[in-house]
Amino acid sequence: MKHIWVWALAAACGGTKTETTTIDNAAAPTTHVASDLDADGTADTATFDAGVVTAAGASFTVPADWEATGARVIELGGRAVVAVSSSVVEDDLVWHVLLWQDGTLVDAGSAFVVGEETATFPGDGTFRVETGNCGQRSTLTYRIDGGKVVKDEQTTGTFDESQCAACPYVFVGTGAGRVFVGESLRNLVGPARASEDALVLPAVTAGQTELVVTVAEVKAETTYLDSLAVAFDGVRVAPSAGPAAAMAADGAPTVIDLGERRRFVFAVPAGFSGAPVLFARGYYLPR
Repeated sequence: MKHIWVWALAAACGGTKTETTTIDNAAAPTTHVASDLDADGTADTATFDAGVVTAAGASFTVPADWEATGARVIELGGRAVVAVSSSVVEDDLVWHVLLWQDGTLVDAGSAFVVGEETATFPGDGTFRVETGNCGQRSTLTYRIDGGKVVKDEQTTGTFDESQCAACPYVFVGTGAGRVFVGESLRNLVGPARASEDALVLPAVTAGQTELVVTVAEVKAETTYLDSLAVAFDGVRVAPSAGPAAAMAADGAPTVIDLGERRRFVFAVPAGFSGAPVLFARGYYLPR
């Protein structure tokens, strides 16, 4: 039985397209043909249409939450791969891994990669990513074990909010205090790029009736937050408490300068369980 690893990529780029690209990340075997997914000696292309990726005679229906917008064949680590782009992860990157097996594509998991230029291939069957923020540095090593993606992570340093990089930061209140969740308005620099982005929040606890979200500006920039809402099971809920200017998208934003933060309270619907999604609209400007 013939096995080829196909890596499907989620990245911040738009437009449905078919494209073949070669990226030299590691020395490929002399018998390998660039962009050859199924090892038949000829280059392959990938197409994306109506939520389905087709490559080397195999098709894969992309899950809706990938928010895929296009597909292409590229070379990574001496292997041909399929890159499926996403419109939601902004400047971050996630590689969804598919296993090509006897003419079918099977999802084997995913890996957070940050950006194409950050992945390295040491030649031992793994790839590694170096990432850091807020006073901490992490080395992520990904490998395949039992047909699934496995991650090993080593983190050094201590979390320090004052060292966080650009973009407003989102914190969620818990019984143990505020927890850093991630960035909001990612890559939306300047009023011309004002838009909405989404951030998945931690799952609510049983019986929780309120969700407290804090948006903080921790770097030399100013955030213009036009609206903020949380979706519970797809239904958006406006804050029950917080700055009035961020209650609705009306072009009159809440302004958050360096060192400032804004607190918002959302009512959790009765019976809801799972992870809500924060939707923010606006932009930020470096000073």
